[in-house]
Amino acid sequence: MCYSFAASVNASAALGLVGAATVYRAWRQDRRMLGFAVFPLVFSLHQASEGVVWWSVTHPFQGAEAFRYVYTAIAFLVWPVLTPFAAALAETDPARRKIWTYMYHLGALLALYLTVLLVTAGGIALSVHKHSLAYDPGFDRPPAIVDLAYLALTVVPLVAFENRALRIFGVLVFATFVYALSQNRPAWYSLWCMAAAVFSFVIAFAVKQDEKSSRDEEVSA
Repeated sequence: MCYSFAASVNASAALGLVGAATVYRAWRQDRRMLGFAVFPLVFSLHQASEGVVWWSVTHPFQGAEAFRYVYTAIAFLVWPVLTPFAAALAETDPARRKIWTYMYHLGALLALYLTVLLVTAGGIALSVHKHSLAYDPGFDRPPAIVDLAYLALTVVPLVAFENRALRIFGVLVFATFVYALSQNRPAWYSLWCMAAAVFSFVIAFAVKQDEKSSRDEEVSA
């Protein structure tokens, strides 16, 4: 699989359109799903930042490294917080909402830890490995438990949520994680994020008509 400036820009544009439509649909039909609805928009921003990084590979410019930090920050800090937050926002069962809320707080702590690592890092080295970008932040690799926590926070709220489309998306996210790690370990999170971004269109099917809103429309009609 080959990625490039054009691939990132095109993916960003397509995801921006899908994301805008999904947010609009969630706002009109079920606002509890807004957390999940913004996923394609975040992926759009993510791919736009990687497009700039790709551009800097062949057209170096001053300040290009800032976009490496933007891309890495979204990958490291946003997803372990946003995913359980979106699940807690959308959940209707009080017991399950507590689980997602606990995971959201854990994600916030993990994001804080990773923020400290990024702020104190000695830059982010960049290379192209098997047609994908390999980001190498200048800090010691965290313990394996951090990787496991990150994976759980970004996957479990999807595969365990009682929504078929979100479960499908969660399975695809996990499958692409395994694929990225096995096929291109140096560039695994660039490969994983692009694949997950492409599959995020599935979230559009997760936003359904809220039953209360549907009844209200029937009464008003």
